[in-house]
Amino acid sequence: MLTLFLLFVSPFLYHLEPIQQPLPEKSTITYHMRHKLHEWDGVSDKLKIQANWESASPVNKITKIAISTKVSSFNSGLSNRDSHMIEVLEALTYPNIVFNSTSIVYNQNDLMVNGQLQFHGVTKQISFNAKQSDKEGNIFFEGAFPILLEDFKVKRPSLLFVKADNEIQIKFKLYFK
Repeated sequence: MLTLFLLFVSPFLYHLEPIQQPLPEKSTITYHMRHKLHEWDGVSDKLKIQANWESASPVNKITKIAISTKVSSFNSGLSNRDSHMIEVLEALTYPNIVFNSTSIVYNQNDLMVNGQLQFHGVTKQISFNAKQSDKEGNIFFEGAFPILLEDFKVKRPSLLFVKADNEIQIKFKLYFK
């Protein structure tokens, strides 16, 4: 009798709690920096992602997310620049960049995300917009937000005695199956 009950109830329990698995191999975080002489992007596809999902909704809604990546995992396409960024960001002392959400508010497929960004030994409260969509049969989140290097006590890198811009753009693309 218990077996029959479990066979009947288990599909409903599974449906009530959609558990979406992150696809870190498809997900990326990109920083965009500018200098008077050039611009560049550094991309990390070595992410650790954990997320909680709303269990009572038929629509997949994320309620909490934590993302971590190593400073040394970013690739700008120029190894000398990447080595210099590792040095500037003191990656031996502060090896990780971590984001933990504190709230996620949905307005259709647009999200307002609040959370804490830990970077270069400094933790700051940040807010940004993100968009949720379906892409290639997966749940896809994308968004961008600016940060100021000086807010995180990062000495701006320089070339020919001219410093890079203080503001950098952080872009993300996150996939879940």
